[in-house]
Amino acid sequence: MAFSNTIWPNIPRLLTAIAEWLACIQVVLMFTHHRLRWPNALILVACLLGQVFLQIWCGTWPIAFWILGIIINIAWMLLTILANAPDAGWRRLFYGLCRAFVLAETFASVTWQALCMTLLPLRVGNGIIFFWSLVDLLILFAFFFFTQRKFTIENISVREDAVAALTAMIVFAISNVGFISSNVQTFFGGSAVIFTIRSFVDICGVLMLTLEDRQRMVNNLRNDLTTMNQMMESQYQQYQEYKQSSELVNQHFHDLKHQLTVLAMEDDSKKRQQYLDEISEDIHMYNVGVKTGNKIADFILTRKNAYFKQHHIIFTCIANGALLNMINTMDLCSLLGNSLDNATESVEKIKDPEKRMINLRIVNKGNFIIYQVENYTLANQDFTDLPKTTKRDKSRHGYGLKSIRRIAHKYNGTMTVGIKDHWFRLTVMFNRPAEAKATSNREEETHD
Repeated sequence: MAFSNTIWPNIPRLLTAIAEWLACIQVVLMFTHHRLRWPNALILVACLLGQVFLQIWCGTWPIAFWILGIIINIAWMLLTILANAPDAGWRRLFYGLCRAFVLAETFASVTWQALCMTLLPLRVGNGIIFFWSLVDLLILFAFFFFTQRKFTIENISVREDAVAALTAMIVFAISNVGFISSNVQTFFGGSAVIFTIRSFVDICGVLMLTLEDRQRMVNNLRNDLTTMNQMMESQYQQYQEYKQSSELVNQHFHDLKHQLTVLAMEDDSKKRQQYLDEISEDIHMYNVGVKTGNKIADFILTRKNAYFKQHHIIFTCIANGALLNMINTMDLCSLLGNSLDNATESVEKIKDPEKRMINLRIVNKGNFIIYQVENYTLANQDFTDLPKTTKRDKSRHGYGLKSIRRIAHKYNGTMTVGIKDHWFRLTVMFNRPAEAKATSNREEETHD
């Protein structure tokens, strides 16, 4: 009974402002894959000062302007997110704002209730209560940060925006209904019970949005897996076509033998020269074979090399394909196909023929197998994550590097990408299988 009759003070405006600011940071981190750069720190400090000023200023207004003050503070939260994640897009931005609002309500309500329940009966000063409220607020933010690091806000649909907006409105309406009039507080049994209901509703709102995030992440992973499997099937199909075309090339060379026989019997020097020119052109066209020691790699690289010659792309290949024998056929087709396709797409944008260059290296260093594709690029900006696709249909592209990274992880390897001095470099490092290490050691002993 004493608990229900307890009158708790309202949440300090300063604490509310900090809770709103921390909630915005949480959303920004989800937009930026949980990374922030130093320039963002200065922007965030300015946003915090602005949020505190608006909360305290709106607190001096008459109660009739309470809703207007809330709208102004929400608008500032929107500017905070937009200033630190300018490329978010309006659909993601709206979802992030709704999520930040629900988080801010939860941060402030749960923190203040916990401190009022523990410190208010001790009749300590307001300064001590506020200090420990701030500490608890930071602890709560850290908890959300570390438990939701795997979540990002990507591929937001209109339905998810609507659900987030509805959740925010319901949470706000129910969690604040108890503060509208004293009659409502009397009905529920006092401000302590009102705070408890508010915290419960806020937590339910956060759980709803978290479940939405988890479901979206599962759907995205499922779509990525489906798309990458389709790409692997496509690369494997291309390998089958390469194999058939290679057999046709062999047949064509077999036919050249008969043409040489006819040429030897030709007496007309002009016709003989014409035949020689045709044969020379055919030989030049089909003399693109690449031998690496791996039949699958040979088929794919031979076909790619023919394409490079036709499109005036300089291709350098230093490859020991036998090092990739531990990779199954479909994965090897995907690795070679995706990496070289991405490089080809990049160099084809370059008009200068001397800069249309692609290098492939498959070598071993110590206990590692290095698979590396380099290509000259017009870009010269490094990045910390997979580069974004430049194609218009982003929903159907950008999976090539994801597929390569999946293959690297499948064979206990790592993938790195980067740009330096206008050279894009994709490097996949595999651990050498035990059998390969033993063979290498025996070869070294024999050589000694």
